[in-house]
Amino acid sequence: MGDDKKRKSKLITSYPNMMSNAQAEERLGFRFGSLKALPVDRMLANANKAKPDKGERQGTMKTKRKVYRELVRYLLVEGYPTEADPDFKEANINHLVYATISPILEKFILTTGRKTLRLRSEKEIVSTDGETGATEEFVVSDLISVKEEKFILVVEANRSSLGQAMKQCLLSMKDMSDNNCGGEVYGFVTTGKSWQMLRYDGASFHMTDEMVVLFHTMDEDKARWMRDCSILVDCMNIALRNGGT
Repeated sequence: MGDDKKRKSKLITSYPNMMSNAQAEERLGFRFGSLKALPVDRMLANANKAKPDKGERQGTMKTKRKVYRELVRYLLVEGYPTEADPDFKEANINHLVYATISPILEKFILTTGRKTLRLRSEKEIVSTDGETGATEEFVVSDLISVKEEKFILVVEANRSSLGQAMKQCLLSMKDMSDNNCGGEVYGFVTTGKSWQMLRYDGASFHMTDEMVVLFHTMDEDKARWMRDCSILVDCMNIALRNGGT
């Protein structure tokens, strides 16, 4: 049985190792250049199926303040992410991503009671036909039962380029939706400093403009971060609420 699994795994084409963008475009069914970014607030309006009540809005503000504190702590401990620093590795970006999303997921689980939601790192996603697959840095899924799992969102990080992360994220979302047998799934690509949100409804992809969540003086200007950068929390909440359904 072990040998059979090894032989099967060799048939899978890893997303990062696909020979060309043309192969990825053929599998996705569209050209990358045709995917135009939407303003973030428009994406949220299109995806939001129910307006949050006062209590939920207050909870979201608390989450935003907690994310801010976690990011300030990260910058103090690990420093500001920069390509010029040879010691700043992909692992540091993953630490930054975790610092960003874990308070959001924690609050969502406690508020909704959805304790079957799990954040997984180094999670393998394989297409239903077994032709493609990859190990993703972060995946949130709903462990419905011992045998059933629904994918909700994926985060693909790259220390230097959102574009390099985009192809892998799109392919992952396609395979996530297929494994879910339809429904919406969400993706996020990030350098740690900048983020973009993606949505796939089983027929078409949509993505937002870039969101900047870090700036050098953010430890001195919480008001600016809350005003200009905290919208990522709203995006994550939408993805957690709607993903996998």
